[in-house]
Amino acid sequence: MRAVGLYRTDRSPELATLDDSGESALVIELQRYCERNQHQLITTYETDNSAGVDRAYSSITELFRSGRPALVLVPDASHLADDIETFAGRLIELTELGGEVRCTDVERPDPLQSAEELLTLKGRSAIRQRRVREAIMAKASRGQVLGRTPYGYKTSINGQLQEQPEEAAVVRKIFDWYAGPWSAPDGPPLGGIGLRLVAQRLNEEGSLTRQGHPWTQVAVAGILRNRVYLGTYSRYGVRIVGSHPALVDRELFNRAEAVTEMRRPSRRRRKAEPFLLSGLLRSKVSGRGLFGLTRRRAWKRQDGTPMEKTYRYYESPHREPSQNGADEPVKLSWPAERLEGEVRQLISAWPDSYFDGATLVEDEAAQGSGDQVKVAEREFSRAVRAVASGYGNIRDLSQPLEELTIARRMANEPAEVSYDSSSVRNMALADDIATARPALLAVIDRVSVGQDSIEVIPKLRQ
Repeated sequence: MRAVGLYRTDRSPELATLDDSGESALVIELQRYCERNQHQLITTYETDNSAGVDRAYSSITELFRSGRPALVLVPDASHLADDIETFAGRLIELTELGGEVRCTDVERPDPLQSAEELLTLKGRSAIRQRRVREAIMAKASRGQVLGRTPYGYKTSINGQLQEQPEEAAVVRKIFDWYAGPWSAPDGPPLGGIGLRLVAQRLNEEGSLTRQGHPWTQVAVAGILRNRVYLGTYSRYGVRIVGSHPALVDRELFNRAEAVTEMRRPSRRRRKAEPFLLSGLLRSKVSGRGLFGLTRRRAWKRQDGTPMEKTYRYYESPHREPSQNGADEPVKLSWPAERLEGEVRQLISAWPDSYFDGATLVEDEAAQGSGDQVKVAEREFSRAVRAVASGYGNIRDLSQPLEELTIARRMANEPAEVSYDSSSVRNMALADDIATARPALLAVIDRVSVGQDSIEVIPKLRQ
């Protein structure tokens, strides 16, 4: 495979000095990486500052757009971007152009894991984040489980993963049914049954997820994407091969991965639609925030006509204790159109005093509060951790990154304008989100949401 190299001499000045052959250690490492992995290094880009990296990256993308996709090699993630948001954006774009990024650092070859370790969000202290990460990595480096134990395993007393026989058998079935056989030794896989049929078979057998729910396409896809089943532990930049028993062999895992890529439809990237009530919603029970979520479903009619429908929800990321006395926790979820309609109906009955003295932030959709940026940062960071740990793929970072970009833009020096109560009321009830959202942010303190009820709390002004 062809490869292009990119490196910053100021990131590793001790490796940038030329030797007797006229080559720096950085260039030699790129060349050796290509020799070991049978790649052809067609060109390298050297720079010593961020502006130079921007120019080199622009040249690389032009190369890809001209129909010459290649592998992009960097010593580590810090050579491609100064912050993790810029890095993720470039990783997504190169993936969409048919390329791939790899790090020559043998300890951190995965680019996203390298970025997690070395880069921070814009404006964050790299030193503080590194200290927090070092404390987490001390546990991760021992192969001890961080967070939820993957399906198919149980956690031993010393924190290591061990096979859970009943669940492990289900994992193997999922891979076998979905991957199918190879069509030829050097050809693409034929592929087995799809995600929907895998879930259907499991449910027909009476199998349930660990939470006791029927299997869904999303749950099955999560199993197929998780590299933990190869026996490799990957968290927070730490990758330990053979840290626990593998449930599937690499050939089967690679075949399932190839089937997924083969079946992936080619789609245009959609612009993220802002949610009217983002940042205002809180659970009545737990006090946690609810976040906007977009799901799209595509199918074909019997006559072959392609169909697609978009569903928008506000959901809590955690299950909530039931308010109806049920033992099992429930998912707090409201269709966006219904919840937004009920909020507007409630505030339409408010007296004028609730709207008097409201100061609006005049911006495109006025999502630029500090809280909105924090929420978007958390969601983006969560998505990066998930993909770096083997859950999902690079494309899953697109929407969280776009929402963070929008939130930052909205927060950038918004202008404040005062209106009379009648004007604020009319704007809050407008159908246009760019008109309604600034007014809602100006008059609503929060919306308390239950499973079947909502309460809108107004802001109090003197």
